[in-house]
Amino acid sequence: MNKFSITELKKDLNGKTKKELINEISNICKKFPQVKEYYQSQYADSTDILEKYIEIIEKEFVDGKTRGFPKARLSAAKKAIQDFKKVNEDPELLVALMLTFVECVSNFNSDFGVDEEKYYTSPENMFEKALKLLKTKKLLSKFNDRAYEIVENACEPWGHRDTLSEIYAEYYS
Repeated sequence: MNKFSITELKKDLNGKTKKELINEISNICKKFPQVKEYYQSQYADSTDILEKYIEIIEKEFVDGKTRGFPKARLSAAKKAIQDFKKVNEDPELLVALMLTFVECVSNFNSDFGVDEEKYYTSPENMFEKALKLLKTKKLLSKFNDRAYEIVENACEPWGHRDTLSEIYAEYYS
């Protein structure tokens, strides 16, 4: 059995007609929602896709978004960010999603008095990644107010506010 390779795929696709290629891509979009999202983000408004992933994060951490208490699965929220990265490469939208994660987890901590360190270090790490990305893309000024609000609204346990404040000062001083 031959191993699958991109080279072999390209050869196969090169032999197809335009109509066959259109049918192939259409079928892939129907079978794989992530492929459809990728093309949607390339050719249409990406805010709908962003809203979908924001909703995933909010459902994990915002009280009232689902029945009962939030599930608060950090892994599910982080996966939403990773999945979004696969379908959209716009750094502003990615940072908006990353900061939504930070806001939701931080607010969850404030609302429920969580006593597990990972619920504080995870948003702190994400905050730093977001600001680092903003710095490399020269977009820090665009998110200054939102980043500041995150620090101001952070709770105190586990030195959470202090850590976020230090990260903010590192990028916005």
